[in-house]
Amino acid sequence: MCWNSRSTDFPHLVNPVTYGAYEDKRPRDRYATESARLLGVLDERLVGRNWVMGADYSIADISLLGWVRNLIGFYEAREIVGFDRFLHVQAWLDRGLARPAVQRGLQVTAA
Repeated sequence: MCWNSRSTDFPHLVNPVTYGAYEDKRPRDRYATESARLLGVLDERLVGRNWVMGADYSIADISLLGWVRNLIGFYEAREIVGFDRFLHVQAWLDRGLARPAVQRGLQVTAA
């Protein structure tokens, strides 16, 4: 789970509400670059696979789905990390979010 911890400070740095007051953009750029790098690693890993570890959905997928979803959704970092170039990650995210158990989990957290 070290993967997720590498960019844990990123969200507050890209969110315009919390980051807008800071003049120094270097921390934001550093985390944007690191998050884009991690998305690239994930994108490569997903070539020829439906899930991170292969054919079966696993804890690896569960742990990363929330990070990727929140990165591009809640924290609105889609553009800053260039998410649209990671086609395999996009397809994987769509597959993961379409799972009934994931949908139920998202409904619980939205309440």
